[in-house]
Amino acid sequence: MEFVILGLLILKNQTVYELNKAFQQGIALFYSASYGSLQTALKKLLLQGDIGFMEEVDRGRNKKVYVISEKGREAFYTWMGSDIPTSRLESTALAKVFFLGLIESAHDKRALLEHIIAKIEQVEQELQQVDQGLQNIQVPEPYAEILAYQIKTLDYGIRSHTFAKEWFEALLAELPSQT
Repeated sequence: MEFVILGLLILKNQTVYELNKAFQQGIALFYSASYGSLQTALKKLLLQGDIGFMEEVDRGRNKKVYVISEKGREAFYTWMGSDIPTSRLESTALAKVFFLGLIESAHDKRALLEHIIAKIEQVEQELQQVDQGLQNIQVPEPYAEILAYQIKTLDYGIRSHTFAKEWFEALLAELPSQT
């Protein structure tokens, strides 16, 4: 969540209310956050020196407007180019695509998308291996129907990764091949 906040603060300085609204109005499609988790993440980013804030008075009320620091900017761009954990593949990949327009170089954009595609292929292959292993498994009759539906959820995972790979490949094809 911290890196999504940093990306939002690169776009513009924001209050916690504005950050929460940004999550609710778009980012929540792939990354959910509560108001409390936003506040916790902001505290962590402040302690790390990745962000600061300015106090402003608006209609007689004090409010903190969060601002990204140079250290935070560097951390964000490092994250954009970093490996994606397979346990958070979908949400992290989509978060990186959400901010892909902040990457200037077409070469760097291509490299990021190629990395995502490779990760998706890796997970897809792992799921297919599990599926192949389950095809010949024999279970007692009372458990056969349970296993059948468990295999259906595995099928969903395989198909969703196949779709994701195709979607990211199409996005990659839209990018210019020049840097």
